[in-house]
Amino acid sequence: MAVNGTGAQPATGDQPAADTAAPAQAAAAVTPQASPAPQATARADSGNAAPPKGQAVATVAQRRAQYILAPRQQMGLGTFSADFIVQQLTGSPEIDVVKTIQPPRLFGFQSADPGQAPLGPMVLARMAPDKAELLKSQAGARLAVERDVPLTYMLDPTLPQMPAPHALPNPGVLVPLADGFSTTIEVIGESGPLPETEVYVFGSVWPVQGVTDGSGRVTLRIQGETPDTIRSILIKPRVDYWTFWLERPQLVPDSVNRIAAKTLGAYLNGFPGQQLLGWGQRAMGLDRLPLTYNGAGIKIAIIDSGTAPTHRNLHGVSIGKSIVGTDPAAWTVDTIGHGSHCAGIIAGGPVGSGGGIRGFAPAAEIHVCRIFPGGRFSDLVEALDYCMEHGIDVANMSLGGGEPSQIIEDRILRAKQLGLACIVAAGNSSGPVQFPGSTPHCLSVAAMGKWGEFPEDSFHAQQALDGFRSSDGYFPAKFSCFGPEIDVCAPGVGIVSSLPSDGFGAWDGTSMATPHVTGLAALVLAHHPDFKGPFATRDARRVERLFQILKETATPLQFGDPNRSGAGLPNAMRALGLESSVTTAPSADPSLDVLRRLLGLTQGAAPSAIPPQAPNGKLNGSSPVARGPATTAGAQSPPIGDPTPSQIRDMMHKVGLL
Repeated sequence: MAVNGTGAQPATGDQPAADTAAPAQAAAAVTPQASPAPQATARADSGNAAPPKGQAVATVAQRRAQYILAPRQQMGLGTFSADFIVQQLTGSPEIDVVKTIQPPRLFGFQSADPGQAPLGPMVLARMAPDKAELLKSQAGARLAVERDVPLTYMLDPTLPQMPAPHALPNPGVLVPLADGFSTTIEVIGESGPLPETEVYVFGSVWPVQGVTDGSGRVTLRIQGETPDTIRSILIKPRVDYWTFWLERPQLVPDSVNRIAAKTLGAYLNGFPGQQLLGWGQRAMGLDRLPLTYNGAGIKIAIIDSGTAPTHRNLHGVSIGKSIVGTDPAAWTVDTIGHGSHCAGIIAGGPVGSGGGIRGFAPAAEIHVCRIFPGGRFSDLVEALDYCMEHGIDVANMSLGGGEPSQIIEDRILRAKQLGLACIVAAGNSSGPVQFPGSTPHCLSVAAMGKWGEFPEDSFHAQQALDGFRSSDGYFPAKFSCFGPEIDVCAPGVGIVSSLPSDGFGAWDGTSMATPHVTGLAALVLAHHPDFKGPFATRDARRVERLFQILKETATPLQFGDPNRSGAGLPNAMRALGLESSVTTAPSADPSLDVLRRLLGLTQGAAPSAIPPQAPNGKLNGSSPVARGPATTAGAQSPPIGDPTPSQIRDMMHKVGLL
């Protein structure tokens, strides 16, 4: 058993009174009773061949899992110390202590309120699940025992989140349609073959995938299918190209099938030689802000897979720490590309030079906390502790776990009390909001897209919810998690940003939506007058005010379900107080509020005054329909009362909805 950190040392004078006064009783409270270890034996059952002579045989048992053990403060009782917990766990042969996580070092303005309990250490240990349950029951409320759940980064949602009819089939009802066939896919780009391109072929049985070699080719053996049963093919170049999606492809068996990929620059004029302001930044109004609004003075943490500081757009990123692994400087190695993509959206720059992409806050101080690949809840704890120690203002968390954690939620709450705003991706599973985006102490971000911002034959075009197309071109992303926990939505389909070492890629995901909001949050903290006056102090009020501004100044989106859009799409001009917005008191019925906004009733417009809408999205004889909240000049008519069903139907006829 290896013990890192404090080690299994005897209790010292700092030990709580309850621990020193009754060591035997305390030990019984935290030490699970050892049970006989399973015997590694072999049975010579009839009909079973004996194992080769000298070969070890072991009974298959459930493997050990990793757990976080966090002491809890209880009134009238001493709090367990990490040394004491390690000492007791070391006595069990079925428990391995991994390490101790020391609490963050908080100084000066970072110190917690005197009325709050100090942050304590945590212990990581590996044990069988039944041992963890026994430990939890014996320790009671004095010790939290939780699974150290692996975290996932919200990467480009392809497999296994493919929607029907491309979802993975039930293996219990698989019926092969044929013997199968082999075929070779060749992917070529602007300058020749494209190696390291992912190729997915979807049929009626199992999807088949492969990666192209140096010649841009991959040969796939497709079992149980014929060329006529193949439903679609997806091509995903590694960098600098759009994805390609084709329904009912005509694949020739035992032959080379060539597919030409489009460069990003073929669709984005002048890119990457000229600096790109992404469609997401433009949709949120970044293009309307003065260049002096650049986030200077704000510290942003990107808790992710690291970054590529040699990238032309990320030269300003020079501070970080790798939480996983043994090399703290490994944050500069981004093998996944996920962290670099998020960093480009937040801080790509410098503005106006070097080409590539432009981020929201290129002058902000960026801190990179690398926890992927291999990140767990315990690594997230250490990353949040890093943020508290370094006075981080906003943390971008494009990540999630499979189950809630009270330990993580408590850490996020404490970070919030110290003025750290956590902005978290909702998740890409098309289901309920994932943890920690589901906690009330962070800002949860869903993803949306916009037609016309990517090629129609790219995979991005498959991400609209049931083919949803609104008059302004926006649509909810079908992969995005949804629910009442969603605070806002942001661009997350066809988002172009930086990838190692100096390339670019167009990705989808709530991971891409979240840094849009993080970047805007940094601008609000840096330039909104509230954070130089009444909310300048780093505390929970500051974070709540930031979240309030982002939500109250967002543009509502007509997606038919507020659980998919929350307050709507954040707007930079209004969030920074550079443009007024018209708000109305919310109704008890959210659908009625949507109808009021839709029909213009909040401005007091009479039904007969609403002109019919032309097919091109413009009002006949007028300018295009405004996307933001409407404003009126001069005196306004008093608001009309709630419409009757017959009036609703008549007005919907007038605006072309029925």
